[in-house]
Amino acid sequence: MKGIESILLDSSFCIRLLKSDADFHQNVVNYYKYFLENKIEMYLSTIVVSEYAVGDNPDHLLSLNSFRLLEFDYKDAKCSGQFLATLRSIRKIGDFGDRKMVINDIKLFSQIYNRNIDAFITKDIKALTKMIEPLSESHKLSFKFIDLPIPLNIKLGRLL
Repeated sequence: MKGIESILLDSSFCIRLLKSDADFHQNVVNYYKYFLENKIEMYLSTIVVSEYAVGDNPDHLLSLNSFRLLEFDYKDAKCSGQFLATLRSIRKIGDFGDRKMVINDIKLFSQIYNRNIDAFITKDIKALTKMIEPLSESHKLSFKFIDLPIPLNIKLGRLL
């Protein structure tokens, strides 16, 4: 994973990190250790913290003292609205009627975009073709996508 100095963690990563019986838990632990050993800065968005808080106290996650907390700010809000408008115009995301809501993934992508974060790790492979690829073309959104179900050794091209 050359060229990765920073990564934004999705809630799917965070949930599996502390839940030993979760699917892909060991994959997440291996990635987490790799990020630490290689001094890759791990960003934890307040958006992810809110999602994590639905099932567990986020203080448990923050007690690891490994993450840089990332606030969702005005610039991110403005950017995520523009991203959603683009995705709606090319029909990658449906219309929500009178409700003007931006899904959390788009908010996370705006944080990556505004801070030039190098990578994103998630279990949501559908986001790649549905949102990331179109935004890469229209807004020059650029980062490495890491699919957490793929074991680290395979991602690195190493045999066990």
